[in-house]
Amino acid sequence: MFWQEDIKQEHFTLPEAIQDAVFSIRTKVLPIDHAYPLSQALLKHLPWLAKVNAGVFDISVADGNGWEQDHESGFYYPSKRSKLNIRIPKERFGDIATLAGKILDLGEYQIEVVKALEPKLMSDMQIVFAKHITCDENASEEEFLQTSFTQLQALGIVPKKMMAGLKRKISTPNGIIHTCSLMVADLRKTESVTLQEQGIGAHRLLGCGLFLPQKGIDSVNAV
Repeated sequence: MFWQEDIKQEHFTLPEAIQDAVFSIRTKVLPIDHAYPLSQALLKHLPWLAKVNAGVFDISVADGNGWEQDHESGFYYPSKRSKLNIRIPKERFGDIATLAGKILDLGEYQIEVVKALEPKLMSDMQIVFAKHITCDENASEEEFLQTSFTQLQALGIVPKKMMAGLKRKISTPNGIIHTCSLMVADLRKTESVTLQEQGIGAHRLLGCGLFLPQKGIDSVNAV
């Protein structure tokens, strides 16, 4: 853990350059480890995603929010509230709207993209959380935090509080990608938005390096 006090309030207007396109979906079951087939299915319909630094969130939320997770068998059972979220530049919203009505083929599993919903702006909340940040399989928590600190500094962000979380794996044909979750707290509003827009690390199309706002540490621990 890395912890340092304190920041001042600041006036800030949320930019609109990068937003999350949100779609309602319909699917009966998905493997928990579905990031790679989801990215490939999306690229078949929207090949330009690979050229605009797009980010694709995996379709998952914590137990108790309309989903059931069977970690032993490795499957999710989505509800009607399940969403597909894709982070893209605002000027590509007209292009991504064509995804509505399509079927995403994940091999043994399919996702029906029902309709586009209201897009989401980045948030100016002081706490953000990423479920997946790429990391070295054998890196210690201290090494992971130091690498993250350096990546954040490259974005002009001076983190005051960071906390590493769960380690996970993403399967791809080229091998396993190792990730660790990361919370960054007490960000300035401009820093929070920059981090959500730019992210850190590789494999954004697999859901890595993508930050979401959190109300507090308790909500992070529930993910």
